[in-house]
Amino acid sequence: MSAASDKFENDVAANINAIQGVTAERPTVGTQYSDVRMKYKNNTTWLEVKMNHTDNLSNPRVYYKSGRWGTTYTTPAAKAAVEILNQSTQTKAFLRDIAKFSGIPFNTLKIPTTKGGLNEEGAVPLHIMKMYFEQPGVNRYIANDENKDLGKLVTEHYTIGKAEPAYYMQAADDFYKISQRNPFGLSTRIPLLKGRGDFKVRIATRSQFYEVQAEIKIKDMGNSPFSLAPGTRKLNPFLI
Repeated sequence: MSAASDKFENDVAANINAIQGVTAERPTVGTQYSDVRMKYKNNTTWLEVKMNHTDNLSNPRVYYKSGRWGTTYTTPAAKAAVEILNQSTQTKAFLRDIAKFSGIPFNTLKIPTTKGGLNEEGAVPLHIMKMYFEQPGVNRYIANDENKDLGKLVTEHYTIGKAEPAYYMQAADDFYKISQRNPFGLSTRIPLLKGRGDFKVRIATRSQFYEVQAEIKIKDMGNSPFSLAPGTRKLNPFLI
């Protein structure tokens, strides 16, 4: 997490705490939870906070082994990433290319996404993966499902895929509901989170290993007349 996004989350939580009858906190928890836990009228739920509309909404890791893509994640986004990779002709072309480039037989090829996985027989070594992507014109994105309706997937990610559901989102200066569930009984004018975008999978090479991660970004969420961002001139969803 960047210092800027960390500050934005803290500022949003502080702004919520200034509203009478509402409390907000940023507990020290893992990424299986959203960002801010809110309490209002004896109900508790989570708020997902994004600095920008185009921020990555989910980035599960995936791996390739025994001729199939898989994941240790149990979220809807991870399941969708595996399905896209196993069906993508772009991904299949990448697998053939990296097998040839590395000299590893295609039927034993492995692409782990952890440091420990690099020790497995058939795993593409880190230095080979780096060399492959240093070639001119080679794209780090090995799959791209373009202009996909991401509303349902993102809704499931936050309401089912998290350890505890998040039913609201603050993205930049816009506040949304995530799904039709509205545990705080806020205004029906608050728009639902929805939109289309590209579902991509990218390989990032680190200093000691590489990661194969999905990128899920909505191109146009639409605007909301409501906001909990500090300094906003929009309507406060708790005061309507």
